[in-house]
Amino acid sequence: MAQYVMGIDVGTTGSKAMVFDLAGNIIGKGYREYKLNEPGPNRVEVGAEFLLGITFEAVKDAVDDAKVPKEEILAIGFSVNRSSFCLMDKDLKVIDDKMYIWLDSRAESIMEEMNAKISPQRRNEVTGMPGYNIFAAAKYYWIKKNEPQTYAKTKYFSTVASYIMHGFGSDKFAVEISDGTVTGLMDVQTLDWSKEMADKLGFDPAKFPPLCRPGEVVGTIKADVAAKTGLAAGTKIVAGSGDQQLAAMGAGVIRDGAVSLTIGTFGLLAIGLAKPDFTALTGMMIPSSPILGVFEVEGPQVSGATCYRWLRDTLCAEDAQEAGKKGIDPYVVMGEKYIQKSPPGSNGVIFYSALFGSGYPTWDTNATGMFLGLRSTHTKADMVRAVMEGVTLESRHILESVLAAGVKMEDVITITGGASKSREWRQMTADIMNRKIRTLNVPDASLVGAAGLAAMGTGLFKNLDDMAGSMIRFGEVYSPVPANVEVYNKTFAVYRDAYFGLKEKNVFSRLAQLRPET
Repeated sequence: MAQYVMGIDVGTTGSKAMVFDLAGNIIGKGYREYKLNEPGPNRVEVGAEFLLGITFEAVKDAVDDAKVPKEEILAIGFSVNRSSFCLMDKDLKVIDDKMYIWLDSRAESIMEEMNAKISPQRRNEVTGMPGYNIFAAAKYYWIKKNEPQTYAKTKYFSTVASYIMHGFGSDKFAVEISDGTVTGLMDVQTLDWSKEMADKLGFDPAKFPPLCRPGEVVGTIKADVAAKTGLAAGTKIVAGSGDQQLAAMGAGVIRDGAVSLTIGTFGLLAIGLAKPDFTALTGMMIPSSPILGVFEVEGPQVSGATCYRWLRDTLCAEDAQEAGKKGIDPYVVMGEKYIQKSPPGSNGVIFYSALFGSGYPTWDTNATGMFLGLRSTHTKADMVRAVMEGVTLESRHILESVLAAGVKMEDVITITGGASKSREWRQMTADIMNRKIRTLNVPDASLVGAAGLAAMGTGLFKNLDDMAGSMIRFGEVYSPVPANVEVYNKTFAVYRDAYFGLKEKNVFSRLAQLRPET
C-alpha cells in the first residue's frame, strides 16, 4: 500500500489542503478563498462555523484531486494563521460564532491601560511577543474589559488550531504549544501558559486549555467528518503548528542562522536561533519552532501581499475577470500586462505597503498604504509594479532592522509564499534585498511543514532531519542584478524616509481621524 499524508493550511483569507507522498511531491490539492468581515473600525473577523466548513471543502477537493485510495492518506497535519482566536462556551461551541482575526486592532483603545499593568518590554521578555495590539493577548484583555458577559461565558480561550482540530474530531480540546506561543499568553521559558500574564491582567487560568505538542496524534477522523472531507475514517489527526513556523520548517530553517522570507498575506522574515536573548530582541516575534525549545527570530510584515490582492480586486478587477473567463491565474495576467512593462523602480513611483498598518520595526496601526511620486506620465503598469516593489521594500526594512539588532544569518534566503510563484517577484526580491534568493519546489512551505509533522507523528520518519531530507527540496537560485540593486538602494532610502517623515508630523494619526466610522 502506498503512503500519503496531508497538510491543511487554514490561512487568513483562504483554506488550502495538499496531499503529499513521502518524497514531498504534491499528489492532490484543494483551495477555497474567503473574505473577512470588517463589522466596525479596526475590527476583522470571520465566522467560525463558516471557516470550518470552508476547510472541509478544501480537504475534500484535495482528496478528490489526489485520485488515490483514501485509506492510503494516513494522517493530516494543520498549519494555521496565528494569534487569531475564538472563545468556547461550556458546550465547546464558539461564542457568537466569531473568530477574531490577527489583523483586528480593536485593542488599541486599551493598550495604555494594559501597558501600565505589564510593560511591552516585559511582555516581550516573558512571552517572546511584542506589546502590540494585533496579538491575541491584547484583544483578549479588550474582551474581558469591554464585554465581561462574553468573558464570563468563556470556558476556553481557543486558537484557530484548537478549534479546527476539535472540529475535525480530536479526542481532547487542546492548544498546540508552538502555535500558542504566538498568542502572547505563554511563557517562553516554561512553554506553558504564563502565570505572570494571567496575574497582571486578571485572566482566569482555568480558561486556558490543556496543551499538546507539535507532531502529537490527537485523534482520528470519525464517520461524520469523513463524509464531509472524503478522508477515511480512522485517519490520524496530528497537531501541527503556526503557519509561519511551519513555513520556515518547510523552507529548511531547522538550524541556527538559516533564514526564510515569506511573502504572503502575512509577510515574515524568519531566522532559526536556538538560544535567543529575549531581553535584547525587543519588537521582534520570538516564538518556539515546532522543535520545542528552539526558537525563531521573526520580523513580521502585517500587510504583506494582501496589498497585491487589494490591487487585483481594485485597479485590476477587469483583468481578474478576464483571467477568470480564460481559466488563467489573474496574477499571471497582471505580470504579463503590467509588471514586465515597467522597469525596476517603476519610473519613480513608490507604494508604501501598509494597508493594515505596519509591523516590525515600526509597529504602527495608523500607518497607511500610499502611492508616492505619481506624475501624469506614469502608467497603470508603473503603479502595479510599484505595489509589488513596495511589499518587498518593506521586507528589506525588516531585514536591515534585524541585522542591526545583531542577529546573524546565512547569506542565502529561501523564499516561500504565494509571491514566490512569480518569476518577476523572485528576481525583484533578490535585487531589493541584495542577496541570493533560493526557491522551493513546493512554494507552499507551510503545507510541506504540516504534512511533514503529520508523517513524523505517524512514525513514517524517525526525526526532523529524515523528514527534511526526503520532503524538502530546493529549486532555482536568483542572484541580484547589480544595476537593479543600485536603483533599489535609492528607492529604499526614499521608501523608509517617507514613513518617518510623515510620522514626525503625525500625518498617519491625523489621517486616522479623517476616516469615517463604518
